[in-house]
Amino acid sequence: MSSDEILPVAVVKREFSRLLEAAEHGQRTVILRHGRPVAALGPVQSEHPELPVARRPGGLLALLGALADWETLDADIAEVLAARHTAADRPPPAFD
Repeated sequence: MSSDEILPVAVVKREFSRLLEAAEHGQRTVILRHGRPVAALGPVQSEHPELPVARRPGGLLALLGALADWETLDADIAEVLAARHTAADRPPPAFD
């Protein structure tokens, strides 16, 4: 981890996205107002259990790429559809 970056608030506003990414990688930035340190932007310390924990995406976004390595997906879907068409317990679906 490198030493603290010290920046005035105007620069922090302009470069906030970069500084936020740097914080994710362990970099701490001290923010100055009128030449005096007033705040720090940095990684969240683990001793703050009251902070929310990042979670994995949910919904359809969670499926993104999940089926990419299923090599027989098309054949398996065709097999399920064929079985549905020949099922005696219910009529096949009508796709109009």
